[in-house]
Amino acid sequence: MLSDTLSTLKAAWPVLKQAIASGQLWKPQCELVEPHPDINALYDVEIPISEGFTLTANIYRSHQRDAAGETSPVVMCAHPYDNHLTPALNKTPLGGPPQQYRLLPQSGGIPKFSTLTSWESPDPNFWVPAGYTLVNLNLPGFSNSGGPASIISRHQGKCFREAIAWVGEQNWCTGDVGLCGVSFLCISQYLAASTPDGESAPEALKCIIPWEGVSDLYQDLACRGGVSDTGFLHFWWHTEVKEPLNNTLEAYLETEEAIPPEILSVHPFYDNYWKAKAPPLQNIRVPMLLCASFSDHELHTFGSFRAYEKASSTQKWLYTHRSGKWTEFYKPDVSALQKEFMDHFLKGAQTRFSELQPVRIEVRSSRDVIKEVRWEDAWPLTQTESTPLFLQPNQKLGTEEAIHSDEVTYDGASGKAEFEYAFPEDTEVTGYIKLKVWLEARGSSTRDSAPNDLVMCCFVDKRDKSGKSVRFYGAVGQRDDMVTRGYGRASRRELNIEESKPLHPVLLGTKDELLSPGDVVPVEIAFCPSSTFFAKGERLRLIVSARDIVHAPIFKKDTSVNRGRHVLHFGGQYDSHLLIPKIRS
Repeated sequence: MLSDTLSTLKAAWPVLKQAIASGQLWKPQCELVEPHPDINALYDVEIPISEGFTLTANIYRSHQRDAAGETSPVVMCAHPYDNHLTPALNKTPLGGPPQQYRLLPQSGGIPKFSTLTSWESPDPNFWVPAGYTLVNLNLPGFSNSGGPASIISRHQGKCFREAIAWVGEQNWCTGDVGLCGVSFLCISQYLAASTPDGESAPEALKCIIPWEGVSDLYQDLACRGGVSDTGFLHFWWHTEVKEPLNNTLEAYLETEEAIPPEILSVHPFYDNYWKAKAPPLQNIRVPMLLCASFSDHELHTFGSFRAYEKASSTQKWLYTHRSGKWTEFYKPDVSALQKEFMDHFLKGAQTRFSELQPVRIEVRSSRDVIKEVRWEDAWPLTQTESTPLFLQPNQKLGTEEAIHSDEVTYDGASGKAEFEYAFPEDTEVTGYIKLKVWLEARGSSTRDSAPNDLVMCCFVDKRDKSGKSVRFYGAVGQRDDMVTRGYGRASRRELNIEESKPLHPVLLGTKDELLSPGDVVPVEIAFCPSSTFFAKGERLRLIVSARDIVHAPIFKKDTSVNRGRHVLHFGGQYDSHLLIPKIRS
């Protein structure tokens, strides 16, 4: 027990010490309100699953509608967390909100919700008075739900679909169910709605609101760009997942082989284990209002945009923003938008979703300044001009290739190279960004052997006219992030040709291709989508680094292979460039 507690404290320490220093540990970054008096909270309702076990759910209904015998459509969520961890049940630390609001800083404002609200879930205080029943479901093997525990699995999706069907058949439900929730409560929606080939979604499932979530655990988080990162998985397992586990650890390991922070040691490449955790997004066909942020670079950004692009839904909307996921989710205007969406597809109401353009774009000038908010007809934007900025001598980027080949080197352990471009006119850059660079690894001296691999941490920074860096919101409450970031590893450079697009390379990740001395190889690096306004004279700076120079506390890229000298070749035969999505005015 003591060792388990110490493991949890160790996992939480990077953010715990930050929370102590800021005072957030004692003053959580959220505002709690009392439950609405009409809410009838029913706890631990059992939902039968065909395999012979039951799942449990908290169900929030209306006293008045129950007394009148009225039915309601249902908003539903599902997760591996404990839905009992609410202030209303006195199960949270010091009687306050879920512990994450004490540990993880918010960006862009303070969310407000009722004491009935569990971690990252819809607020009963909003949905029940709005004419809905809210169902908050524990997935198999967690809290007091039966069955085998797993993480982001097809089995979770199957059981969630059965629970949706059961809810739709109850005499208090109209037969219409919509899904909603943040992070894992977004991922569970992908799992439920992306039905296996040949299988239909439950008749009751009418629409989903997935609010920021990975859609490919390996590519989005565990090994993005071929660079392993177990920091978040370590934090997440020890502070959020292992406690509500309703089975022995041994039983969990029979299903999952290893706990999340250790799974990369068992499955280092993109194999069938990881592919099974990537829902078949093309099988999502229900209407969808999906949120993706330009700030959650380390976690959900890539996965959210992938889900939107791959879903086969004929009615789908993309909501983008630049602040924190929890802040945005609970905003009154966002809740109103979500309600209009649910009213449209669950109640048949005529709302703006009858004619609303499908893509909301929030264009940033800086962390706290929004240049423009508008709705567009497609993502990526139809007016995108893919514009190459070539690496040039004297730390420059330019629209013309250098005639003669050249190189820049930096220390492989801690160095970096920088290249800059000044915009000749006001320019919006919205979409994916790609870096193609020709690389070589050298020994640090004539006596040292050349390394056979290297990792690059790459950043796009915005500089004002004086050369000062302009900061943006980042993952987990960061206030000093850059425009966007990407990662690459030379040995994992092989592209998935079928999935890759000009602005968005996708890696295969199935093997290592180690470097030999003198090898000069092309590596393509995908940067998270972003939307940023550059005024005339403002500058874009590309930074290629041996280490993560803007670090979020619970993320840790493995750069241990880095040593010697990293060499960037450009000009002549080496078409090294940054490809940016300029938006035609």
